[in-house]
Amino acid sequence: MFLPRVIFAILLIPGVLIPGVLIPGVLIPGLLMGGIAAADTPPFDIDGAVTVTRIVDGDSLKSGKLSIRLFGIDAPEGRQNCTRADGSEWTCGKAATSAMADIVAQAAQLDCTLIDVDRYGRLVMRCLAGDTDIAEALVERGLAVAYRRYSKDYVSAESVAERNARGMWQGRFDMPWDWRRKN
Repeated sequence: MFLPRVIFAILLIPGVLIPGVLIPGVLIPGLLMGGIAAADTPPFDIDGAVTVTRIVDGDSLKSGKLSIRLFGIDAPEGRQNCTRADGSEWTCGKAATSAMADIVAQAAQLDCTLIDVDRYGRLVMRCLAGDTDIAEALVERGLAVAYRRYSKDYVSAESVAERNARGMWQGRFDMPWDWRRKN
């Protein structure tokens, strides 16, 4: 069985980067690269095929022990409800999670590019399922919003969803970051 290897560096001691290789589920520091990374070297570079082992919610997933958060969007939390134009409530958080699962199911593996690591240690990545940018598809369906604090990449997709009253935009909802703060 072929396991893709991805070159990266890990931060073990503050200010000291140790290059290594990631084999899904296994950490092997310094296997392909030797020495200490220069101060101006990016701390890591993880790109390539990702096998999804679990959909966490509408903007997060797992690949083995790796936690991945989609770059540039924020989706409603799993327990979050939204309100339709007629005043009825619906489980927009569950709908976002379900939509993520549907989009991911389009491809055996995702093609992901590392953008950053968030404060919780999750890999913040841009991921494609085939030719579909997962984050953009969720925003276009109105099941996630552009996370302008970190990126403007999905603002136009959000505008289309809002204009067409798709997903959360069909009624009232709390922005996911506001809902988390309240709950």
